[in-house]
Amino acid sequence: MFRESIAHAGGTTEGTASESHALLTLRRAARRGYAIEATRDGGALITWTRREIRGGIVHRSITFIPQMPVGTLTEAVIRDLTDISELRPVEYTENDYGRRIILAGLTEISPMATAALRARKLVTADERGKVRLTLTARLGLLAAAHRTTTTEPDGWTRASDSRLVTVGLNRPGRRAGMVRQSASAASCSCGQFRAFGGDRAEARTLARGHQHDVGAAFVAGLSVGFTDAVTAEPTAREVGLEDRRYWADAYDRE
Repeated sequence: MFRESIAHAGGTTEGTASESHALLTLRRAARRGYAIEATRDGGALITWTRREIRGGIVHRSITFIPQMPVGTLTEAVIRDLTDISELRPVEYTENDYGRRIILAGLTEISPMATAALRARKLVTADERGKVRLTLTARLGLLAAAHRTTTTEPDGWTRASDSRLVTVGLNRPGRRAGMVRQSASAASCSCGQFRAFGGDRAEARTLARGHQHDVGAAFVAGLSVGFTDAVTAEPTAREVGLEDRRYWADAYDRE
């Protein structure tokens, strides 16, 4: 379950969203080319712009905040979640001592770890004991794998190039002979992204662009099996979202 916040022309509307509703909204946003960014708590931020009749640009957004944040994803937790995501079959069963565990392929996740994953709602099991990651867990893993940073510009520095020694000789504030370095580097913990901006604001824009790229790829890469499993569970009506006019007004017509 998520808390859903929609920024629209009339202000902000908040409500509760099921996992199914959040997933379908993400898929729809991806088809429309909207920016999707996973958040570290296991939620998601969808943003887009539209042009008004008068020619102005307005910003819109939908935020999904998990009712139970993923918390700290340690290396051990990430390893267990990765096994559950990638290995088959994945079942909720009992070990030789009668304790409940998750068995992913031939990998046995300890009873304590299994209990923690279930308590944190990082995994869920159907009536047959088949286990899958929740959407919150997948979004949390995505955010953990793509943590972007930007560097602080050097600011005023002494010119190391002799050809620049005469630069700014008359600058006040003891900056004579100094040059201003405003460039900032943006990088991601995934190791696949590094870029340079003319200043830190530009570097942050580049970093957000990378986050949006991986967000779009994440939604496009969700398997049919995962989507079917999520949408087969309790519908929006069953979890109290039968009145979705606010969502239609803010999102469908745009």
